[in-house]
Amino acid sequence: MNWIIASVVAAFFQNLRFSLQKNLNKKISIIASTYVRFVFALPFSAMLFFYFFSDIELIKSFLTNNEFITFAILASATQIIFTFILLYLFQFSNFVIGTSLSKTEVIQIVLLEFLILGDKLNFITTFGILISTLGVIVFSVKDVKLFFEGITSKTTLVGILSGFFLGLSVVLFRGAALSLDNINSNFDKALITLFFGLCIQSFILTVYLLFLERDQFSKILENKVQCLSAGASGFLATLSWFYAFTLIQSSMVRAIGQIELLFSYFSSKYLFREKTKSIELLGIFIFVSGVIIILLNR
Repeated sequence: MNWIIASVVAAFFQNLRFSLQKNLNKKISIIASTYVRFVFALPFSAMLFFYFFSDIELIKSFLTNNEFITFAILASATQIIFTFILLYLFQFSNFVIGTSLSKTEVIQIVLLEFLILGDKLNFITTFGILISTLGVIVFSVKDVKLFFEGITSKTTLVGILSGFFLGLSVVLFRGAALSLDNINSNFDKALITLFFGLCIQSFILTVYLLFLERDQFSKILENKVQCLSAGASGFLATLSWFYAFTLIQSSMVRAIGQIELLFSYFSSKYLFREKTKSIELLGIFIFVSGVIIILLNR
């Protein structure tokens, strides 16, 4: 039951972060906004990490765990690659098609978890994941005619590739957490993985901004309160994701976590005053049906 609660909490805070960044994106570049996601979450992670792990020898054991370090570096890098591919999608006039197909990440996770970690799901649970993913895609499409007109375009491939790298990062982060054999607490495993992942990602994107978008640092400081809010919500979201990953297969966590679309629906309707389309309601219905199948056969 804990993994379901953690998944829903993660989805809630992730949607909150997206809502905060939606306004932030108007003031800073998209890469800088991505940077905010990591670097402003790092202080919260660091405080919690050093509160729980003040023993230098124990910290050394993490750094000498080659399996953990390999998984953490690869996961951090693939998550950044996913971000860049997603940004590339926005250059296309029909980017909605690509972003919709990037939602296939959960289906891809099922295969990636089997290939990398050896995890398996039963047929009915896999079917539930397929149904819930279809619901998310339908919710994201908005314009069915446009979607089918552009299904054979380059955007389709880029969208699926985006989902692949997101799914790969999820599986690798789970692999990193599970490789911490000397740690008994699942929460501690999640916290350690989050802290080291954020350190790696913050370093990579700091270097990027220093060389290519240095002017963004002043803009970030001008909006530090919003950045801090986005970082805090991002920290809570990611910690909840990672904790859930230590409890059960990440494919199931991400499938349930797509309840984020319900949060997205309510925030777009009541916070941003956007009109609701019938296709969005259909997508929610299909998604909920898939989730029920998953929960009944977990």
